[in-house]
Formats: sequence, structure tokens, C-alpha cells
Amino acid sequence: MFEAAARHRNFTLAAREFNVTQPAISRMILRLEQHLGAALFLRRSTGLELTEEGRILHRAVRLGFDRIEEAVCEIQATTRAGEVVALSVTSAFALHWLMPRFDRFLREVPGVQIRLDLIHGEPYGPLGAADIGLRYATPEGEEIEAWPLVAEVVIPVCSPGYLQAHGAIDGPDGLRGHVLASLVGKMRIPWSTFGPAVGLGPLREATEIGFSDYALVIQGAIKGQAIALGWWHVVAGEILSDGLVPAGRRVLQTGTFYHLVAHRAAARRPEVQRVRDWLQAEFAAIEGQRAGLGLTTMGDGLNPR
Repeated sequence: MFEAAARHRNFTLAAREFNVTQPAISRMILRLEQHLGAALFLRRSTGLELTEEGRILHRAVRLGFDRIEEAVCEIQATTRAGEVVALSVTSAFALHWLMPRFDRFLREVPGVQIRLDLIHGEPYGPLGAADIGLRYATPEGEEIEAWPLVAEVVIPVCSPGYLQAHGAIDGPDGLRGHVLASLVGKMRIPWSTFGPAVGLGPLREATEIGFSDYALVIQGAIKGQAIALGWWHVVAGEILSDGLVPAGRRVLQTGTFYHLVAHRAAARRPEVQRVRDWLQAEFAAIEGQRAGLGLTTMGDGLNPR
């Protein structure tokens, strides 16, 4: 809603996109501004005008949406003949883990096309129309098959340039002067949980900024704007390609697993099984590489819910 209002410079036109009333848009924007502690729009008689804070947020939101659209179009534009498998994953996982491997998927799983159903928050909830998906918790009320895929490991990550300029968060200065990126209102393991679990210093010594989508949280870290909490199954590709580096040596392992889940009827389809097998093989390969990073695992069995 913020993106639409910023694009149109008009709450009424933004409301039409979502089939809601103009006051509903206005209330949502006001809640966002109150949460951020900053005005995003100047309300003038001639219309809306973005404040400096609004322009900063709008650039970040548009960058994230544009990259998601490019990723989806690239997958949908493939002309390879074959069966379609609908895969339900988060936008961050699609951008930062799947897309860098997509050429390899096309080579190694010929005859199968992937259609992405994107989730913009935590990987919870029903599969809906998707055949197979990545989930933290097994969806309830559905006839599904589930396969453990990867242990939940949370790693603080930043760009190499940020680390060089500011140092590690478990260094002598702790969190003092650091900027921490968060997912607004939706993060299952926020910094306030992660910090004490791995023995970091007081969070009040750092500045925390919020983003509306986890893909933007990771993008902020890649661009050197902040440190993000990176779930290994999302950021592994960026770390192994040096797009991101650990911002500290302490990582959190909660003792739980992410699973691949599929509707039971879909799980019997050979093409769904091929996608499942490929994802399992890819994750098995990167698990050994995580061990080579020399990180200190803490908090095994935390299992926050």
C-alpha cells in the first residue's frame, strides 16, 4: 500500500488498486509512520509529496519489487517444454538461493518447468494451489507428505565492505555503532531473541531499521546498509559467493528443521519427486560448506515459537 501511494502520490488511486476505501489506505500509512517514528508523506492541498524518509523507503521497496518481478518473469519466460511444478517459497529464498541456481536446475532437471508461488513473510501456512513448498511448520488440515530439508541456523550477515568499515558485532566494541535490519512485525526470531541467545551486548547500543519484506532485509545487507539476520537456507548462496559475509562468528541453531512439504496427490507425480530430489541434493551439498566457515554454533534446542 505504501508503494502504491508513493507511486501515485494519491491515497485514493492507491485504494483503487487494492479495492479498499481511501481512509483504509490513510490509516495503514499512518500506522506505518507511527511505527517508523517518521513522516513518509507531506499531505498538501495539491496532493501528496514524499518526505526524505519516504523517498528512502520507496527506493528500497521498488528495488525489492523490481528484482522479484525480474525473477518471476525469468522463470515464466522459459520456453522449455515439460510438466509444470508449482513451488511455494519465500521471496527472499527465490531471489537469493533459487535464482542463482536456476540455470543448473534447468540442466539437471530437464522437462520440468517451475512456477513460483511467493510468500513475502515467514514460510508458514497452507500450500494452496502449489504442489510442493518449503515450510518451517507442517501445514495443518492438509493431506501432505513432509521431508526434513535443513536445520534452522541463523547467521548475522553483512557486506564485506560493511564488515571492513564497522568490524564484527562480537568484537571488542560489540554492537556499538552498528545498524541492524529487521522484518517489521513478523520476524519469528528477532534481534531481541538472537542477541541474548548468542551472548551479544546490549541492543540499545545499535540502531535498528525495519523493512516490510525479508528480501529487502537481505538486500539492505548486500548493499552495505545494515547487518541482517540470515537464515542459512536463504543466504547460503550469497555467503558462498562472497556477496555476504558473517558479521560475527556466533550463530544460532534452534534445534528445529525446515521441511519440504507436498500435497499427497502431487507427491506421487514424477516431476514433483524430481524437484524434491534436486532440492534435497542441493541442500546436502551446502551443509558441508557451512561447517567450513569456522562459525561457533550456540543455542541448540532454543526452538522459539
